[in-house]
Amino acid sequence: MRRAIVLLAVICVVAACLIAANLSRNAGEYGIDWRVVPLPGREVQVEYPRRGEIVQTVTAPGTFKAIEEANVASQIIGRVVAVKVKKGDAVKQGDLLVKLDDIDARSRLDSITARVSRLDAAIKVAEADREKALRDLALSKELIKKDAVTVTEVADHDTLAKKAELSLKMWQQELAEAKAMRRAAEEELERTKILAPVDGVVTERSVEVGEIAIPGTLNLPGSVLMKIADLAKMQVEAEVDETDVLLVQPGQAARMYLQADEHEPIRGVVERVAAKGKKTGEVVSFETLIALAERPARIRAGMTATVEIEVARASGAVSLPVQAVVHRRRKDLPDTPVFQQFAERQARLPGEKKRQAESRYLKVVFVLDGGVVRARPVQTGLSDERRIEILAGLSADEQVVVGPFRVLDELKDGQAVTVTEAGEEASP
Repeated sequence: MRRAIVLLAVICVVAACLIAANLSRNAGEYGIDWRVVPLPGREVQVEYPRRGEIVQTVTAPGTFKAIEEANVASQIIGRVVAVKVKKGDAVKQGDLLVKLDDIDARSRLDSITARVSRLDAAIKVAEADREKALRDLALSKELIKKDAVTVTEVADHDTLAKKAELSLKMWQQELAEAKAMRRAAEEELERTKILAPVDGVVTERSVEVGEIAIPGTLNLPGSVLMKIADLAKMQVEAEVDETDVLLVQPGQAARMYLQADEHEPIRGVVERVAAKGKKTGEVVSFETLIALAERPARIRAGMTATVEIEVARASGAVSLPVQAVVHRRRKDLPDTPVFQQFAERQARLPGEKKRQAESRYLKVVFVLDGGVVRARPVQTGLSDERRIEILAGLSADEQVVVGPFRVLDELKDGQAVTVTEAGEEASP
């Protein structure tokens, strides 16, 4: 009986000690840890904040395209009788590319040329008639003074002279019309020869001998016979997402990484950002043109690249690895003076209730404090792929938990930890 009483007393003493230890460890929490031997703390990696340069970039897919690219199309309907170039050929402006059947055009030109010759002869006849009519009129005016002719005869000669003058003008107008038609026929005959509009390389060819060429108009399939591009002058067309486009401005530096060579960047400068976006599915993007600062020989038209546009830069910024900054709901954080001051600086949104404000997520880091970690609210600035700028809430002599990520995702204020290894910086 006595042994049972002693055992019961020992159990009560141990329970009382455990309760006292839990209450003294964290006065704000009343959960009781009944474990006689506490579990070891979570293994974490820590790092001091460090100063350095942070470059914020916007990433977008891009395509290399020629600045000057011409669609070659026919201006008349005609059967193709010869194609003088093939895909990949270099051409100069004015070189013959495609020859169309010119039989009809040449026949029309011959017919109009013959008409011009006939009208030239008719004008000469009309000029002779006018000279005769004017001569007869002058003679009749002399004879009327001698009463050798009547007034009616003089009037008749005057009418004939006017008719001869009008007839000459009519033939002259017809000749001018015929010459205009001849110029049009010559132009039509010239259009049976399709010439290169610019210097460059034939990048596409979609015409063969025997096919019918049709005049090139917008949105008419088959009207483009070939494409010529000046591959010596290239640019990149990047598709910037609408969430990032407000950060992109002309004049910003850019780097392009080819899919075929992701290690050596090609440098450029933002030249123009489209004022209107285009929607592809549920994604809205803005076309951004980037001028190349150099023209490496490895570039080919149509190549795709990953474009990085530098939108902001901070020198000497206090920073941490990006994974060190995590998000926690306000109600899950301790009610300490630090968080109270931080909450006072955060204005409540219009119409937002207190309960909603407490559910809002805050950016925090976990600072090492002895064998435990303490959540600390921070204000962040620029960020790149590896580091994020800390504007306020942290001093340079404090060690911050930077990993592993799975531990950071579950870490809580006041939790015991064990430091396994240092991060990138071993000291401030």
